[in-house]
Amino acid sequence: MASTTTAAAGDNDDGTTISFGCDYAKSSNAKCHGKNCDNEISKETLRLSRLIPNPFIPRSSTREEQLMPVYYHVQCMISYLRSGNEKKKRITDVTKDLQGFIDLKKKDQDKLKKLFNYEEKLQGNLSETSTTASTTYLEHDQEKKYWQISLDKKSTKTKYGLLNEADSNAIILYKDFSNQSEAKKYYQTKIKEKLKNGYTLKKQTGETTDNQTSDGTTRKRKQSSTPAKATPAKRTKKQTTTVATRKQPTRTASKRRLS
Repeated sequence: MASTTTAAAGDNDDGTTISFGCDYAKSSNAKCHGKNCDNEISKETLRLSRLIPNPFIPRSSTREEQLMPVYYHVQCMISYLRSGNEKKKRITDVTKDLQGFIDLKKKDQDKLKKLFNYEEKLQGNLSETSTTASTTYLEHDQEKKYWQISLDKKSTKTKYGLLNEADSNAIILYKDFSNQSEAKKYYQTKIKEKLKNGYTLKKQTGETTDNQTSDGTTRKRKQSSTPAKATPAKRTKKQTTTVATRKQPTRTASKRRLS
């Protein structure tokens, strides 16, 4: 029953979420609405839900009756929250944002707290103000679009949109990888793809071992050609001049005494 009534609400339906909920599946009838899932949620399994307007219930009904749940596996819900419009409704505090959280088992409460604490940390490390992330920003002058990607350890954040639109309309995507090498490879590959498709590099920040050039290749940063001893050499000359200046008056004074 649940799988048929919620089929119209796809994973990308960002603007209709009223609130979020959590409970244990009462049967195995409901299917997960994750973008790459569509598997059933087994009976008594912990599940999360988006509560959306029910098109089959008249508006004269109570608020509770007007809403219907769209169910997800826990990890599928996290994937849903990691992508889409930046201003879409998201879970920020499981204790406040998840209806039914207080009724969960203690181990499941702790599980959700741990998972969403990690999500909060992930987003912070890849935010616009992060001091640890490496960020590359590109623009497509003809199509008036921008595209940005940030890398922090084994995670990336992609953000893109139109140059003349508000930043809140941007589309974002967070991704986790099994190791830093995979994340860095994805980061560099995506930049190359955009450069080949007409984007130009506008800004690059963060400490990285590679420097992205305009043709999409990566090269090691060049070491400075200035000799390491150049600065000490200048100091030596200054010291010699100072000593000579100090000794000159002493010699003049000695001649006067002899005369």
